[in-house]
Amino acid sequence: MSGPVRAVLTMSVRPEHAEEFELAWQKVATWARDWPACLRQTLCRAEDAYVITSDWAEEQAFRDFERSPEQEERTADLRRLRISARMEMQSIVGQF
Repeated sequence: MSGPVRAVLTMSVRPEHAEEFELAWQKVATWARDWPACLRQTLCRAEDAYVITSDWAEEQAFRDFERSPEQEERTADLRRLRISARMEMQSIVGQF
């Protein structure tokens, strides 16, 4: 993929962990927004599932972030609180 991309991460979380998960995501997103080429971080919720979208200037920048030792450490709480996770990469072809 060339050009801007969106990583879409869907995570299931037990209802009793929802508030803790949202706080953990906020910490990660605050840190990630300062990463080079990060354009936006968004969290959406539908019942017990969360959808995290992360927009990047290019796929390689996202992959560098995703593989960084810092990312592994800072996202540990999100992984601990999730039941399941699924990721998809999308090319951004337009936005207004």
